[in-house]
Amino acid sequence: MKRGAFLRRLMQVAILALLSLVVLALGNRVVTGKGCDKCPGKGICRGETDCDNY
Repeated sequence: MKRGAFLRRLMQVAILALLSLVVLALGNRVVTGKGCDKCPGKGICRGETDCDNY
């Protein structure tokens, strides 16, 4: 393996690891939709009346 290919692969692995850490750190806080504050759990909602989708 040449040096350039090794460095490129190393950077790809480092970026993938960084993105994985971000996903693990923020995964529980990600909610799509607006007005989901009163819905139990963290999931997809279209407002306070639509709390069934998780």
